[in-house]
Amino acid sequence: MTLTAVLDEAIQLEEKIRSCYELLSKVTEDGVSAELKQLAREEKSHVNVLKTGKNFVFRTPDQFGQETISDNEIRLGLKAVAGLEEDLISRKTEFSLGLKKLYGLEKKFERVHMNTAVEFKDFSLKKLFEALARADAEHRQRLERLIAQL
Repeated sequence: MTLTAVLDEAIQLEEKIRSCYELLSKVTEDGVSAELKQLAREEKSHVNVLKTGKNFVFRTPDQFGQETISDNEIRLGLKAVAGLEEDLISRKTEFSLGLKKLYGLEKKFERVHMNTAVEFKDFSLKKLFEALARADAEHRQRLERLIAQL
């Protein structure tokens, strides 16, 4: 899988996760809704970060190493997120189960980002993906708190 394809699928993953947060935020009207809307906005920010990374690939391809994640792992993650999104749209997944599934996905993608999916020669680009991993960890912790309130 090419590096740009990895980034394209990572962008799709973040967009689907954002959509899931937005869908769940519409199910509840309390403070949880506001928190989920904030998480959705942060996922949009992750999309922008990945798009910036993709622009670097086009401008400075010599700064990038090879991807270290299999396309199968990315596609499985994308399939899981898409399935959750479909279930939330059709209301096949209840609110608490949706939160728990998002928690599992954030945990998985925290690891993916931490492994960085690619090895960068450029320090600032490496830090970009480390920041995504930290953001996923923070989202996971916030979801833990929301789940504990149920």
